[in-house]
Amino acid sequence: MRKTAITFVSLFLFATFVLADVADDWRRDQASIEAMLQQKRFADARKASIKLTNRMFDRLGTDVVSSRLLARTVALRAAAEDGLGNVDDTNWYRQVAVALDPQVVLPPMTTPVPEPLAILHFGSPPADPAKMEAPQRTRRRDPERPAIVNELGEAIAELEVAIDVDGVVRQPRIVRSPAPSVSYAALEAIKQWRFRPGKMEGKPMPVIFRITFNFH
Repeated sequence: MRKTAITFVSLFLFATFVLADVADDWRRDQASIEAMLQQKRFADARKASIKLTNRMFDRLGTDVVSSRLLARTVALRAAAEDGLGNVDDTNWYRQVAVALDPQVVLPPMTTPVPEPLAILHFGSPPADPAKMEAPQRTRRRDPERPAIVNELGEAIAELEVAIDVDGVVRQPRIVRSPAPSVSYAALEAIKQWRFRPGKMEGKPMPVIFRITFNFH
């Protein structure tokens, strides 16, 4: 019995050290991407940040360290998009990074932080609900299933986003999620969705839209 217990502890410690080693590898990769950004190799930095995110995706846990590591990589992606002049992707990934970790340190970017949209909240009925028209989804993409779901058994990610007058999803916020990779999978999916915009008295208006993803 004692031998079994010692073996279990040894395996646990081994797994912990392996995870620490992987996290150190990721931090070195992040430092490499930072160097690319400083050298203005924005296309290389973008490619490297995407590859790093993909490597992290199925190995992240549910802890705060995992959220911080992923948020930092996403922030580097935002900086690379900024250097390439991709305004929408810069703003999206900058906001995703903050949603994953509100304390994330964002790299310098020249793309101005967008003003918050003047949002119409469908959850709060106006004086005349008959004058409101909810946004209608016109394009959908299912999220990729992260490996952490196998351990969780079920994972629910609830997001709140703004649907702009052009039907594009903006201003993502994580309402609840059990793990950063689950959050990221849901966010990457909803980024691809398109809508007919919500309307007030026939006029397109930015609206808040809440979506729940259930991973089995």
